[in-house]
Amino acid sequence: MTDLPKLNTPARALALLLALSLAAMLVISLTERFKHPQITVHVQPAPQAPAGMGGDAIGALMQEVAKNPQNVDALVHLVEALMTAQNWEAAETFAQRASTLDVNNPQPLYLLGVIKHNQGKHKEAAELLEKVVALHDNASVRYSLGVLYIHFLNDPARGVEHLSAGLHDPKAGEDLKKGIREELEKAPLSHAGGAENNTPDQPVRQDKMDKKAKKTNGKDARP
Repeated sequence: MTDLPKLNTPARALALLLALSLAAMLVISLTERFKHPQITVHVQPAPQAPAGMGGDAIGALMQEVAKNPQNVDALVHLVEALMTAQNWEAAETFAQRASTLDVNNPQPLYLLGVIKHNQGKHKEAAELLEKVVALHDNASVRYSLGVLYIHFLNDPARGVEHLSAGLHDPKAGEDLKKGIREELEKAPLSHAGGAENNTPDQPVRQDKMDKKAKKTNGKDARP
């Protein structure tokens, strides 16, 4: 028990440094989209963090995390606040900690995927979002994966597979379905044709056919 304050000193120092450095950055609205508007994250207000508090809100979350490093909810709220400030490096650090503490919680993995995307690490982002879908299938995550594969990873077949699965999710809202249909319309015709009428299994077979075609084209399929 006597060693605990020594172990927490660097964390408290980092918390103070980030709180001070981010105070001037938090004029950004919670609803602002990130660098690539196709993939977004819905940020929920942190508890006891009224709008307009700015750096004070981040400072309060930092203090909560320093007092209780095992509090995954506080870590998630802190990550969301740091993402709003577009401090991707700090957000990544705390998102990784949250995902390590609760490996079966899809939210930290989802946030980490969005962070990786905004860092330009699209392949890592897709790998993380695939894990999210494996833990909890969600149409909005399928939509994000579709956008990643089609627009950033040059794998339209895989992207259409996810978009089609999201479109057939009975829990998907109409606005989300509209966005999915728009992406399917923009996808290459050889992959998107008839996707709205397909079952989620049909694009998988199409994906296998596309992979066979890629093998005949040499090494140009490298992401």
